Amino acid sequence: MYNDLLLNRIVGTPADAVDARIEELIDEIEELRNLVGPEAQRLIRDLRPHLVTDDVYEEIDEKASLGDRLADKMATIAGSWRFIIFFSVLMFGWIFANAYLGDQAFDPFPFILLNLTLSTLAALQAPVILMSQNRQGAKDRAVAQNDYQVNLKNEVEIADLHRKIDMLTDSLTLQTRLVNALVEARRKELSATVRVMETQRKAE
Repeated sequence: MYNDLLLNRIVGTPADAVDARIEELIDEIEELRNLVGPEAQRLIRDLRPHLVTDDVYEEIDEKASLGDRLADKMATIAGSWRFIIFFSVLMFGWIFANAYLGDQAFDPFPFILLNLTLSTLAALQAPVILMSQNRQGAKDRAVAQNDYQVNLKNEVEIADLHRKIDMLTDSLTLQTRLVNALVEARRKELSATVRVMETQRKAE
């Protein structure tokens, strides 16, 4: 009530208008609490205690079966220059050895056994590589999902920080206004007291 009287003295408006203005400021401060919706606030409560960053590859590798690990290993080996060089040397050695042995060759020209071996290797290698690619696709999807959760938590946390900063800013603005009003009112009261004292002194 005393603050209302002070504001009334400074502004020169009725006390009801001052009360209405103060209520408007209070309502504005309350509205600041709703800058983040209920769903976002629930996300903040759910996500804040937990770390959403995770080593997805390690988790998937821990659950991988023996066949999955063999597929990854074979795909890694088959997709390297070491395998290409080794297999090229082996193939040319096979051809050279059979050409050198002539009639005693275990796989004479046109090297049917070599063709059969290459066809069998290609037939087995293709599904193994596809298995490894499927696992890599699953890893990529898991990484994308983890990135989404991290980005979602960051976005919600940033929105919550903005809300709190806005609340603090508006609260400081309101407090500054009230302090300025109190100071101005006190100054006017002191000035009025001085004038009354000077008037009484002159009257004596």
